[in-house]
Amino acid sequence: MNYKSILYFLGIYSLFISFFSILNIFYSIYFDHTLDLYSYFITFIISLLVGSFFCYLGYKHIQNITLSDQIMFIVISFVYVPLLISIPYFLSSYNINFLDSYFESVSGITSTGFSIIEDISYIDEPLLLWRSSSQWLGGLLLLIAIVGTIGSRQSKIRPVFLVSSEASGKNFYNNFNINFIKILLIYFLSTLAIIVLFKISNIRLFDSVNLAFTAISSGGFISTENLSDILTNNFKIFIFSISLLFPIFNFYLFFNIFTRKFKFQNHHEDLHLALIIIITTLIFYFIIIPNRDFVNILLSIVTSISTSGLVVNNLNIDSTLFFILLTIMGGSLIATSSGIKYTRFYILLKISYQEIYRLVKPINIFNKNLYNVESKIDDDDSKIAFMVFISFIILVFILTSFLTLDNLSFEDSFKLSILTLTNTVTSSLYGLESLNFFDLNNFTKIFLIVFMILGKIEIIAILFLIKKFIFKE
Repeated sequence: MNYKSILYFLGIYSLFISFFSILNIFYSIYFDHTLDLYSYFITFIISLLVGSFFCYLGYKHIQNITLSDQIMFIVISFVYVPLLISIPYFLSSYNINFLDSYFESVSGITSTGFSIIEDISYIDEPLLLWRSSSQWLGGLLLLIAIVGTIGSRQSKIRPVFLVSSEASGKNFYNNFNINFIKILLIYFLSTLAIIVLFKISNIRLFDSVNLAFTAISSGGFISTENLSDILTNNFKIFIFSISLLFPIFNFYLFFNIFTRKFKFQNHHEDLHLALIIIITTLIFYFIIIPNRDFVNILLSIVTSISTSGLVVNNLNIDSTLFFILLTIMGGSLIATSSGIKYTRFYILLKISYQEIYRLVKPINIFNKNLYNVESKIDDDDSKIAFMVFISFIILVFILTSFLTLDNLSFEDSFKLSILTLTNTVTSSLYGLESLNFFDLNNFTKIFLIVFMILGKIEIIAILFLIKKFIFKE
């Protein structure tokens, strides 16, 4: 294990925390929110010193980082980075203990949106901006991990190579600066585009920035107690729904369209997801609940597939199971949304159909192309897709069992388990809007922290490391 190379990249992420600390310091000074200003100074100093030290230790060893090192780095990142993010919560004047601070930080970095803060209206704007920034950073870290490692042909944890040629594989971290800058630039410009959309719809700048950070990362943190306080009309709701398409579709889709590099064969997955959104929205609007506003139905569909979970109004129908199933499906393989991912379902359905049909006509030759294009599904792809599906069911069962020990009903525990593993905020859409995370016992919070991280990096990544280091394969 090349620990020094891992430390180098952890140092890079630490310096990112120091950058966001500077932004909060300037914001606090400019708008005279100086009550907890010292907490951001301390965060800046700690993250800068630790980051510089890690970079110094590892800068000579980054050319030797292996695939296993990269996956280990990803796992450590989602445990280590929240420690730095938790500092302003812990040092704030709101008396948040360390576990609750870390819980809030992990919820942010995984773009889940669970919060121990009972009333957002009492929280000052710099801390609200810090919460939203943690989501934005978490989305960026996930995209780097997907494109660079867990989506590569070498690991096959997410079969990104089947839908795009953007996965760089095991040499990604040896060209970290170039790859990082490209992903950062696209991510930043996408965020900026969403902010512009919100400003066009006449949402104030502070709320626009916070909501953009939430939308691009498929997060659940907002700057007010209720989303309806920001999205006050149907046009604003529609714009927010459009912004949630960014974490659903392929990360490179809008960039490729803008730069005229769009190739239809690389985006069949996006076409399937778009059709699902359109068809389900029309079915709900014309058949199931024709008396509801179209924009609210669209938002409910889009927010579930994006695994954000934020809604303005309850649809007032018993459709919780359907929307939870949409969160399990998730979005594109190269996206900040969580869930099992649509392409994996497609692989499982196609392979299952072929296996059943083979029993009837065993001498037939079957097409193993994905979406009927050049990319072919091999046995490893189908096995990993099946393993992800089975692992998800097992994790839901395990977490549900532990949650029932904390005076939660079995139904609430079951739904919360799925939302935790899909990194989706609890809301009226899933019948969990009244759940108070602050009142949960510490044991439950620890389990939720662990499973929020597993939901983001995927349990298959942990199994990959176990295979490499315990079984020495």
